[in-house]
Amino acid sequence: MDGSSITAQVYGCIRNGEYSQAIGIFESKLGNFPRSRPALSLLAYCCYHNEEYARAAEFYEELMALCPESEEYRTYYVQSSVKAGSWLDATRVSSSVQSQRMRLLQTQAELEQGSLQSCRTTLLQCLEDDPETIIAMATIDFKEGHFAKASEKYKIAKQVMGSHPSLTYYIALCHYRMGENDEALEMVDSIIQYHIRTKKNELRDINVHDHGDSFAVEAFNLKAAICYGMKMHDSAKDVLREICELQNNENLDNITIHNDVVVNIEDDPALGIERLKFLLAQDSFPPEVLGNLITQYLSHGKDDLASETLEANKQLAREIISPELLSYLEAAILTSTYPDEAIPLLEKIASKHVPKLKEQMNKITDAVTVSSQEKESSMILSATKEYDALLDQYTPILMLQAKIFWDKKEYSAAEQILEKSAELCKYHEKWRLNMGHVMFAQEGEKIKESIPYYELIIEKDKDTALLDVPSVALANLCVAFIMENQSKTASAIMERVKKEEERQMKFGEHESTYHSCIINLVIGTLYCAKENFEVGIDRIIESLKPIEKNLCSDTWFYTKRCFLALAAKLSKLMCVINDNTLRDILNILKNLIMKKNHFSHFETSFFTPSRFLHQSSNNIRKPDHAFHRLFHLA
Repeated sequence: MDGSSITAQVYGCIRNGEYSQAIGIFESKLGNFPRSRPALSLLAYCCYHNEEYARAAEFYEELMALCPESEEYRTYYVQSSVKAGSWLDATRVSSSVQSQRMRLLQTQAELEQGSLQSCRTTLLQCLEDDPETIIAMATIDFKEGHFAKASEKYKIAKQVMGSHPSLTYYIALCHYRMGENDEALEMVDSIIQYHIRTKKNELRDINVHDHGDSFAVEAFNLKAAICYGMKMHDSAKDVLREICELQNNENLDNITIHNDVVVNIEDDPALGIERLKFLLAQDSFPPEVLGNLITQYLSHGKDDLASETLEANKQLAREIISPELLSYLEAAILTSTYPDEAIPLLEKIASKHVPKLKEQMNKITDAVTVSSQEKESSMILSATKEYDALLDQYTPILMLQAKIFWDKKEYSAAEQILEKSAELCKYHEKWRLNMGHVMFAQEGEKIKESIPYYELIIEKDKDTALLDVPSVALANLCVAFIMENQSKTASAIMERVKKEEERQMKFGEHESTYHSCIINLVIGTLYCAKENFEVGIDRIIESLKPIEKNLCSDTWFYTKRCFLALAAKLSKLMCVINDNTLRDILNILKNLIMKKNHFSHFETSFFTPSRFLHQSSNNIRKPDHAFHRLFHLA
């Protein structure tokens, strides 16, 4: 094949975006012309667009040696080095060329290294009114947490450059960081709608993160993050499902995979953990992956794997996990092995948060005293949002402190830990939930005191759906009402839950829930423990209906305990039951035998046995780690 034929074939591959094939042609023929400038230039170009940035940088370095006077090759070398993460090489070469383009590339390298001050210094040498300079300054402001300033600079650049999707996305991201979700949603929706309208058939062929011409994938991920942060978990799932379907679930970027794991991990924790492990094994992954993987191990009782993962990635953890989160994870791991040593460590971490919370509370109080009504409303809203953010950081630490005593069954001590922060946390749902748990666990008069805490969760607003309330909270509340001779109130809650589940099944609004099953199983266990077997067994059998949906190893664990407790009493002639109860037990056992093949493959992950009554370590543990399930945004 002569040179002209090779050139035509290569350009054909480039025109069709078949960069890998073009690289293969070059590699097979490069030995014939190892010092050919055109061949090396095209090969470097193909490697860059095939995302092989390190190889592209190597070829551009050869071209720099061949053509030392060419500023173009220096620029491409720096650009490839930045993409490859070779920041020092990029900075070394870029600092030797005094052009606007090269200075901007140098600022990008410095920005990626976290050298914000050096980046600012370099930008002072750039053209002040160049929109690229303005964007770089805005990015520094964003990195420093000055989101309002960053937003204003991005808007200035947008006025100069026009309505570009990237700038719209950056402005939306600033609104998101400032807690202005409505404004952020409006902007990301405009990006998504524009893209779908103009390129709906092309999305699966575009790697938006690299070419940046539509920013549709980034917009979808930001929208999902906003929905997730607003507790609209089903909406977040729908958004991520849409982007996956638009790309036919092929060539998904790691950020989208990570965020999809975050919103769906409760449905299938095992799969979610495997996907996080997969991401961690990649050359490039969102920095939140490591923290989220360790968090999931801790949330599901796999403390040994959490410890091993952190130990194996200790240096990486210091680089990509914030010091606050890293301290928390180390303390959480320590509680499983040396809980007494974890207590002073957690107290030290908590002591850093309490002054900030009190200071923010004072700001809210000051905002209320402002005379202007409009200004007052704005200041209160801003101060409250900041307080909520601080509280979300503090609550996991508090719950972890209480959990140490919970695991020792020292429920009174756990109560004291939570009570100390009542002033700061009394409106936080997780604090109310766990305060209810520790009251319930102490039994006696304390069970009555648990009722107001559980009721506050249920009655937080008039539209609260009981299926959104943790099932164990509803079960404990019903038990508390029954023990306080308020059976009608308990029945009303159970009936409301049943109606919501029926509506759910009828309209397919959500995935199946097990609230009625768990509530009935807990109440049945209570009655059986008090040797009221007729009522207890009736509740147990009711909890298993429909048996195809509700029977698994966990429900059977509690069912058989009650059946065996009854059998033991009957064998000793210590109780008597009516024929109907005995007939119901025999019928359920016959049903099990007839359908044994159906149940042999049942998954057992929808709840763990420890979630019932006050035996649950997860009641304290689960809410805390949920705060650290982080989204990644490009």
